[in-house]
Amino acid sequence: MRKSKADPTHVEALYFAILPDPDIASTSFDLANDLRLQHGFTAKPRRPDLSHISLYRIGSYRGLPEEAAFAAMQAASTIRGRSFQVEFDRAVSFGGGDNRPLVLWNREGNAELKALHRELGAAMQLTGFANDEGGKFEPHMTLLYQGHLIPEVTLERPVSWTVRDFVLVNSLQGKAKHEHLCYWLLSD
Repeated sequence: MRKSKADPTHVEALYFAILPDPDIASTSFDLANDLRLQHGFTAKPRRPDLSHISLYRIGSYRGLPEEAAFAAMQAASTIRGRSFQVEFDRAVSFGGGDNRPLVLWNREGNAELKALHRELGAAMQLTGFANDEGGKFEPHMTLLYQGHLIPEVTLERPVSWTVRDFVLVNSLQGKAKHEHLCYWLLSD
């Protein structure tokens, strides 16, 4: 099996993601700023160009792993999903400790997004990747890191858009830079 567990000594993360439309990314950034002020967060919101929904984590590496990237591209090319609507209706604190990300989330779970994740996971296993997530996938979009626990906030206006594609991302950890390696269109 190909290695897909994160190694903290490595500096690049490879994963599949869903990117919001530029207007949605900008709106989410503004929403994060508003929530930051309302709840006393000191961390700055993530820049709009870094907004994404992590769809499937491949692993963390030192340098771009060409073999893993190629295998992931092969797996993604087998996906035959249809475009769908994604919606986040609340902001919540995720995780524990000192780094509770503030995220957009949907209590109903975004079933189509979960189905795409499962289909991609099955394709990844066929190319030799171990499924190291244990079936745990909670769709969300991170607004800021280093937050603290806040009560769940129901949004006055949900953040939603039509998902028409997904992308393989190489995230340069610590540099706040994402390289979009390849896109796959979903059918209409």
